[in-house]
Amino acid sequence: MKIFNKFSMAVLIAMLSFYSSAQPSKYDYSLEGGTVNNHGSISPNKATMLIGGAEAGASGEIEATTWFLNNAAGGDYLVIRTGGTGGQAAWVWNNFSSLISSAAELSIDSRKAANDASVAQYIYDAEAIFIAGGDQTSYVENWKDTEVETALNYVINVKGIPISGTSAGMAILGSSYYAPASTGVLSSEILNDPYNNNMTNSLFYDDFLDIPYLSNVITDTHLDRTHGSGNENRYGRVFGFLARSVNDQNSLNRYAIGCEEGAFVCIDSNGIAKVFGSGNNNQSHAYFLQVNCQAPETVQSGSPLVWNNSGQAVKVYQIPGSQDGSGNSFDLNNWTTASGGGWMDWFTTGGYSGFNFINGSGTSTGATSPSGCSGNPEECTAPSSLNSSNITSNSVTISWAATNANSYDLQYRESSSSIWSTINTTSTSENISGLSSNTIYEYRVRSICSSTTSVYSAIDQFSTLSEGGGTVNYCTSSGSSTQYEYIDEVAIDNTSNISGNDSGYGDYTNFTFNLNAGSSHTMYIYPQTSDREIIIAWIDFNQDGDFTDANEEVLYAQTRRRARGTISIPSDAKNGTTRMRVSMKYANDGAPTSCENFQYGEVEDYIINISGGSTARITSSLESIPSKEIDFKKEEMIVYPNPSKGKFSVNISQDELVEIVIHNITGEIIMTQKKKSIDLSHVKAGVYFMTIKTTKRSQVIRLVKKE
Repeated sequence: MKIFNKFSMAVLIAMLSFYSSAQPSKYDYSLEGGTVNNHGSISPNKATMLIGGAEAGASGEIEATTWFLNNAAGGDYLVIRTGGTGGQAAWVWNNFSSLISSAAELSIDSRKAANDASVAQYIYDAEAIFIAGGDQTSYVENWKDTEVETALNYVINVKGIPISGTSAGMAILGSSYYAPASTGVLSSEILNDPYNNNMTNSLFYDDFLDIPYLSNVITDTHLDRTHGSGNENRYGRVFGFLARSVNDQNSLNRYAIGCEEGAFVCIDSNGIAKVFGSGNNNQSHAYFLQVNCQAPETVQSGSPLVWNNSGQAVKVYQIPGSQDGSGNSFDLNNWTTASGGGWMDWFTTGGYSGFNFINGSGTSTGATSPSGCSGNPEECTAPSSLNSSNITSNSVTISWAATNANSYDLQYRESSSSIWSTINTTSTSENISGLSSNTIYEYRVRSICSSTTSVYSAIDQFSTLSEGGGTVNYCTSSGSSTQYEYIDEVAIDNTSNISGNDSGYGDYTNFTFNLNAGSSHTMYIYPQTSDREIIIAWIDFNQDGDFTDANEEVLYAQTRRRARGTISIPSDAKNGTTRMRVSMKYANDGAPTSCENFQYGEVEDYIINISGGSTARITSSLESIPSKEIDFKKEEMIVYPNPSKGKFSVNISQDELVEIVIHNITGEIIMTQKKKSIDLSHVKAGVYFMTIKTTKRSQVIRLVKKE
């Protein structure tokens, strides 16, 4: 048993005391001028200023900044950033002290600082906030789901102060935003493959800041700046962001705003934007992008983006900024009423080489304005209630609920492939033959209406049967207590499952990692523990129902932190689906075996789908493993009943609900809502993941939808 004596407690207290003193909160506050008055009686105006990124000395900067600060009602001006304070607040105080009471800089460089109440108080006390340029990923990693995020949304929407951002600061102001997980994506990269590596885990939706009139909007900056060996600008990039947004969110109701470096887009409390800058002869244009009634024709991993719609895929209003912001306007309430600029058509016939944003004739503007679609474009909806039935070793029947479409495109592929096969049909049911046995397939459907095309439905899956029949049964293994440790996350390369506490055993056999025979991959296992653990992972490469054969132990680690290792898939591993088991056991009790029930720790099972290996006859283990109902502690967020045939309820004991997001097992969002009652009756039976976000925290819970 685990022993925690007085000596251990004394050591722990000493360690915590040292850690607390050695790890500062990592923030820096600097008052550059004036006196912070903590105004409680003045009334600032809601306003937003989007800056293209190179504001220093740009024509129109003084006038745009004056417009912005006039909305602060003489209050306190605060610049926030990461990476240390800068000179923005000092410049504002030196030039505009008559419009404000004070100007200060606040650098918030850690999540600990972002959850510090004294740091958040600087934000609560401000009457105008400017988010500096820098790195939007750093902003998201340090501020998202913290007291700083709560404070920002409060002062913007409740207190009603003006908010501004430049470069990275502008990039995070839309409800959709791009925060690159690695290298920033080029226009050619996103247009040639909208889901390329530089777009992995980099687009986010409706989970950070809530800015007036920027709902369903993604922003991009520095449109005119050139990048890469080909001196590429970013006009194609913001077009690609919009295409991904339409596809990812399964909605045509998506928009984008892009700014050249010298543009200042100033949005008042009524949603009317005007653009400050230096006119047509300099790079100070702003672009307002909207979908022209039809989703992209092709937007998928591994293929060039096709979004043509007869050369009118996206309607764009271009405004050259004027020095005092006069002579132009754009109404963000309807996205059609505009003046001082001109309409453009942006489209691509295929990838970067097919991208056109000057109407094909060298004319920058002169396209027709949006005329509305025949009916509401959202009436051409993606099919729902997708279902796979009559599954054999080489065939399946796919069906879906009818829409008002004239026909449908049904796409399917092996889950390890990036290439879709497409069937166009007027029926709502299709039989597909010629499939590989014991293989996981993905499929999706879209509606083809008389004048437009819907986005594709969320991707669903099925697994063909083995030619040999039968199932493989695996031994059981679990931990009895997760009081001190449990497996929090398992990841291979960029595919990750955040599981949380599964009370000793997590059945994730509806979660699949797709791997190739003869390849190597990086595996990460994240424990939730303060003790030293032994973590072992096995893969049943020959699919014989055990983990005892040579080379089937693929990872061994003794750690209290993240376990990381390279796993190699043998070139002769059998094709198809097999089992992976991850076991974590308290190190003082010895290493876990693959079929052991032990005291402290946890076990999780997953499916590995192997391609390119042996073609020997194999059997499927999917149907032999029942779903497991998760036992939630009383102090946690509770979802009940779980499993369910479709109706779920959420119980949150203390916090206020902000949002619930439902993902399928491939990570695609299938539902977003703010109600505590969830209806999944329309989706296929299987495993889903619910992210519950409250005012104080977020938690991921595994759902089981039954037939």
